[in-house]
Amino acid sequence: MPVITIEMGNKWKIETAITIKNIVMDVVRTSFGLKSTDRNIKVIRYDQDLFELKDPYEIYIEILMRSGRSAEFKQQLYSSIVSAINDKTLFKKEHILIVLNEQPVENWAIKGGYMADDTLP
Repeated sequence: MPVITIEMGNKWKIETAITIKNIVMDVVRTSFGLKSTDRNIKVIRYDQDLFELKDPYEIYIEILMRSGRSAEFKQQLYSSIVSAINDKTLFKKEHILIVLNEQPVENWAIKGGYMADDTLP
């Protein structure tokens, strides 16, 4: 199951951060075929003096996941996330930076410290 981190400046209201969190989680859940209870997501809002992204970016989204997904899957994931945020908030697609951090399945410990296997979604 992916682990998602969303980072943004605190010039945006908490309600906006929650909306972004819910949008991203819905897209990830649908894309990966996860159950509604499968949620590993956090939003970090920084004081504007402590958060800078190169223009025009305003939101940084990192998705930590096991390696092995196709380029087509990744492109669809990116497109779905930015389109949903663009359609449901004031953020434009061009203001969203997404990074996938892919890790081999043996780098995941689950269910009390057991090494994950290829059945991990």
